[in-house]
Amino acid sequence: MARRKLRLVVSDMHLGAGMRRGQPNPLEEFFHDDRFAELVEHHQRGQFADCDVELVLNGDIFDLLKIKVGGVWPTEITEEIACEKLRQCLDGHPVFCDAIRRFLEQPGSSVVYLPGNHDMDLQFPAAQALFRERVAPGAKGDRVRFITASDTYYLPEGIQIRHGHQLESIHQFDYRSMFVEGKRGGRTLNLPWGSLWILEVLNPMKQERHHLDHIVPFKRLVLLGLLFDLGFTVRLCARVAFHFVRSRLAQVTRWRTRIRTTLRILRDEMRPLGDFDRTAERSLMRVRGVHTLILGHSHGAKCKVLPGGKMYVNTGTWIRHFSLDLETLGQEPGITYAVVEYTEEGTPVTSLMRWLGTPRRSEVVYYRA
Repeated sequence: MARRKLRLVVSDMHLGAGMRRGQPNPLEEFFHDDRFAELVEHHQRGQFADCDVELVLNGDIFDLLKIKVGGVWPTEITEEIACEKLRQCLDGHPVFCDAIRRFLEQPGSSVVYLPGNHDMDLQFPAAQALFRERVAPGAKGDRVRFITASDTYYLPEGIQIRHGHQLESIHQFDYRSMFVEGKRGGRTLNLPWGSLWILEVLNPMKQERHHLDHIVPFKRLVLLGLLFDLGFTVRLCARVAFHFVRSRLAQVTRWRTRIRTTLRILRDEMRPLGDFDRTAERSLMRVRGVHTLILGHSHGAKCKVLPGGKMYVNTGTWIRHFSLDLETLGQEPGITYAVVEYTEEGTPVTSLMRWLGTPRRSEVVYYRA
């Protein structure tokens, strides 16, 4: 009897350098190593024992933008720096790495990795080799595949899997020019403006207010901050404005052109930030031959059937996430992921799932610095 196919899709786990008792790390976001290990093990036992399981790591698995090297967040990321940042994450999450290693020991298992905007460093071959060395040593390395030529993993059954950063212009990669010459020579990542904003604005400000990137939409966080945290919010807005002008408009010399450029950038880059799902749905409706789009990136778990029977799925995030949007206010989506199963006729069935796992009697509450 032929073995069945099963695909698991996870995204936006944001593994950092780890956190140990007595050693606070305010930039660490991921505390579900054990639950991840349970998830992958569960889908290789029982009713899934006869399945060939493919684990799709759909971007932002590691939060390499928040990893320091030499005490700073580097804005010129060479292959050596990329490997050092990834090594810190792998060392900080041994349970996570061991879970993937055990997963790949099972016949028919495989991993597909699509780098997102927070783990763009895995565009470097040496970083990919380091990941394989840690989770798939030896001959098993062939079971790990990276999608780096574009942002899309195309399944022949009419399913697209994308991280989602290409739907927001501030985070878009130029896949034709992923690397540029560094100031000190050598090949460095061609970082989008959104990544530079995280490195130069968000990370330093998170040292004071850890919740900055946990609350959406960001504009409502700013409005509430002006009411209840005025001093910090004014400093944040000033830093954002200064960074925007310095990084995006400095090369525009004529003032009329500068005004037009400012308006165009604000229109093209700020609009999608509050309209991600609708942008994704329009993208799906425009594509022929695709009936299901699976995304991550926005941290908002969602499963929606569109006109014509097309399905949009967002796998959400594994980190703490608070919404000030009226539609999702107060909701706690939990640990979410997508499953693609196949009928006996080979028809794919996609579901958004919530992982509950084994009930805990207790767990560590990690404190912040």
